[in-house]
Amino acid sequence: MTNILSKLAEKHSDWIRIVQSFGCDYTTSEDLVQDMYIKIHEWSEKHDRSILYNKTEVNYYFIYKALRTIWLNKLKYDQRYADCELVENLNLSTESETSRQDYLEGIEEKLQQLYWYDRKIFELVYKSGISML
Repeated sequence: MTNILSKLAEKHSDWIRIVQSFGCDYTTSEDLVQDMYIKIHEWSEKHDRSILYNKTEVNYYFIYKALRTIWLNKLKYDQRYADCELVENLNLSTESETSRQDYLEGIEEKLQQLYWYDRKIFELVYKSGISML
């Protein structure tokens, strides 16, 4: 059992690079790889099997799928729960709402100074949400 974890630990930097290829930063990659070690430990105890091809080779595909599944589960979890800071920012005070309104009025003034064609494209893309591609 410890043989599996020691073999996995030898390739720790490889597992980090795999998770970073999914788009994670280094600290998140470290966390996900640590979660993978726990999952592999639990899996090998539960199923009484090894993920090694032989005494020296690790099943890279199995590890890749485990890392990808853990990453996808993290993405689902992150989408389910909003960040507290974000929720607090949604509750705007009247002061910030006034400054926001002033800011938007300033943008409208700048838009009026644009050439009519550029203004129309801005309105189509940013206000209407129509893509030019």
